[in-house]
Amino acid sequence: MKRRSFLKTAAAAGAATILSPGLAGLTASSCAKDPAAGPATSDWNFDEVIDRSGTWSIKYRRAEGDKLAMWIADMDFRTDPVVREALRQRLDTVMGYTFTPDEYYEAVAGWLRTQHGFAVEREWLSTCPGVITSINQAYLTFTRPGDKIVIQTPVYDHFRMYIERLGRIPVENPLLWKGDHYEMDFEGLDRLYDRTVKALVLCNPHNPVGITWPRETLASLADWCAQHDVLVISDEIHADLALFGHEYTPFCHASETAARVGMIFSGPTKSFNLAGLSGTAWCVIPDPVKRAQYLAALHAAKLNEAAVPSLVATIAAYTHEPLWLNDLKKYLEGNITCLEERLKASPETRGIRAVRPQASFLLWLDCRALGLPQEALMALFNEKAGVVVNNGASYGMGGEGFVRLNIGCPRIIVEEAFHRIEHACARLIHPDAMIE
Repeated sequence: MKRRSFLKTAAAAGAATILSPGLAGLTASSCAKDPAAGPATSDWNFDEVIDRSGTWSIKYRRAEGDKLAMWIADMDFRTDPVVREALRQRLDTVMGYTFTPDEYYEAVAGWLRTQHGFAVEREWLSTCPGVITSINQAYLTFTRPGDKIVIQTPVYDHFRMYIERLGRIPVENPLLWKGDHYEMDFEGLDRLYDRTVKALVLCNPHNPVGITWPRETLASLADWCAQHDVLVISDEIHADLALFGHEYTPFCHASETAARVGMIFSGPTKSFNLAGLSGTAWCVIPDPVKRAQYLAALHAAKLNEAAVPSLVATIAAYTHEPLWLNDLKKYLEGNITCLEERLKASPETRGIRAVRPQASFLLWLDCRALGLPQEALMALFNEKAGVVVNNGASYGMGGEGFVRLNIGCPRIIVEEAFHRIEHACARLIHPDAMIE
């Protein structure tokens, strides 16, 4: 029986509900489970397959039929029950105009201190709209049309998109591939610099390649930017999802110079799966001159007011022991290890190599050994395998031959994705064979 026919006819097993009608046959994952990776309490179950139909999900809107939606960066897990309960309780009260309470700033500062060793002053912090919206406001505040802004590709495609939409010029400084990891190219920065370069967008941890940048690298970047009077705008939305023993260093905590030249934008949206609550973003700006200029711009545009659910969710996420988050990270590690082992063991998929992420639920797949043009590579995943992924080429120079795969889902889905990819690769190798 063909795989997709199996999905439509076999009985569901090992799942509480069904993700979409086309997935009504997934069987339990056969990947070995680390006992430590299981849920610590019955309040959550990362193996649960949740029906997201009718929720206006962007992720599943693109995955028609029985395709697996493994592209955009939100997860298929219910968020921390502590956060859900806090939201329920607040919704039972009056939803009137709300100021940002001291508890919010204490929660963010406390989280940064206890989880990341970064002691921030109260005045350094502010609420702000979604991370990308806030970064766009930084472009408008600190640069002018025609100014250049450096991006270090392959990197999140929205950086380039909005730099261009706002009339600025993106300048690519590609990361250096060292065979099994990436490094920043400081010589490349020297080559591209001229006086029209006014800012650099840092992705820390880096999306899509999953790097938690070392403190030494961040400090060196800060020194270079200080020497050239370049502002560092740092997207740190994946900060809480460091994996496999790696540690995240906030850019402004890397050195005194970094605190002077940089600003951080982050929030709980990725780590607690709150992407739909974009107002949960916050910023840290230690330098008083930059801070005053930026916050004045937010105030002028009326972008400095957070919605009630965003405030409640952030406070709840950051003020309770992170049991759910810790279990989530173990589960994500299991998903990554499962797919790595499958890809390595299968003769058909040995042309695909997973670049193990040091953070996040996004897996960067090196498919260059398949020898396919990018358009054919995307067709292999999206059409032939029925696994909807992000196009590596969309992340700029260095992204050709790669795709980005979201493994923030039940392991049963990761296994099913592997089988589909394996099947598509087998047909690529043996196009005339009758492969079931």
